[in-house]
Amino acid sequence: MTDLVAVGINHKTAPVELRETVASSGEELHELLLALQNEAGLQEAMVVSTCNRVEIYGVARGWAQAGERSLRVLAERRGVAPDALVHHGFVRGSREAAEHIFRVAASLESMVVGEPQILGQVKDAFDLARSHGTVGAVLDRCLTSAFRGAKRVRTETSIARGAASVPSVAVDLARSIFGDLSDCAALLVGAGEMSQQSGMNLRSAGISTLTVVNRSAPRGEALAAELGGRYVPWEGLSEQLARADIVITSTGSPRPVIDRALLRPVMRARRGAPIFLVDIAVPRDVDPDVLKIEEVFVYNIDDLQGIVDANMRTRAAEAERAAELLIGEIDGFVGWQRSRSVGPVIQRLHAHARAVAEGELARLSGRFGEMTPSQRKAVESLAHGIVRKLLHGPVTSLRRSAEGEEAYAANALVEAVENLFGLEEQPADPPAEESAAIVAAEPVKSPL
Repeated sequence: MTDLVAVGINHKTAPVELRETVASSGEELHELLLALQNEAGLQEAMVVSTCNRVEIYGVARGWAQAGERSLRVLAERRGVAPDALVHHGFVRGSREAAEHIFRVAASLESMVVGEPQILGQVKDAFDLARSHGTVGAVLDRCLTSAFRGAKRVRTETSIARGAASVPSVAVDLARSIFGDLSDCAALLVGAGEMSQQSGMNLRSAGISTLTVVNRSAPRGEALAAELGGRYVPWEGLSEQLARADIVITSTGSPRPVIDRALLRPVMRARRGAPIFLVDIAVPRDVDPDVLKIEEVFVYNIDDLQGIVDANMRTRAAEAERAAELLIGEIDGFVGWQRSRSVGPVIQRLHAHARAVAEGELARLSGRFGEMTPSQRKAVESLAHGIVRKLLHGPVTSLRRSAEGEEAYAANALVEAVENLFGLEEQPADPPAEESAAIVAAEPVKSPL
């Protein structure tokens, strides 16, 4: 029988160098999806490729073997030694695969628990696979349920509240002091990654004016263009300090770039207006002595990191609540998937038994001689009744397995029934509603 499989690498299992090598985009993803179907044997497939994870979610018969084949297909497509990818990869099937997919969508498996980007990335991956025709009923139901669970996690828990990075905490502090930032002017001193993240957070917060001051003009101009701000050469630092409400500095300089000598004339020019300095550089960009100047407020990276740590402790507690909340959503999907798998087997079992009974009746009908209609009906009822009683045990066990907690037990029983009764042929699955009805129905009274 077919089952759900989740396979791949992520920040918990593989180094960044390997993740970068196997990451895919654009036409590469299209070709990978086709290869997963044609070479790895996945009936359905989608690929989530981000900086922290490259994961394949699919549907296959024999999830363990299909999962390992998928890793090897990924390795071959990206020019990586298959054994290396298998060593750093993971393969999960059935309920464990569903749990992983739901947790990823809800950001419980993210490097920063509660971050919002992953849900959009999984949705994009799902939409791409669907547009290429590699999503079927099982992935569609699974991901739709996972998105619903992720939405509940964000609305019913506080997992996403409280900034989880130093740049985002810096902007949160600015908001707590100034309130609405739409009338504020911000200055970024430095053009590295931390300044970039800070600028993006400021833009998201609605900052009106954004200026970048940097020693290297090309990097400063590039960051200003990316953020929709303007670049000012290093020589204009004092003038920009006099105009800014919020200053975030991260230069990488070995010595402070803002000290009392620089700030005294700046504060005179500001005519008593306070200045808010956020120093996220190591070593520090702002000399601690500036705190002796009136209306100068400074937060350094230790201050901000303390807030981040407190927020992350809160998120960790909320993650437990989120995990419990997801259980019901996962149970719903797994129950649907089992009924979808068990229903067709019960249907084929009844059809097989009916065919055997009718074949034997036809073969022996000539030996009975002339029978009245009532006699013929009695013989047919006897044959069908015997078959129905023989099937009662297997059918009851199949139905109970669909309601049980252990997916592997249901899978094993389905495979055993298929093998014992020669039901290996897999016709097209009936609609989910039909499968569920078969599982829930009372024993069939007609012809068997």
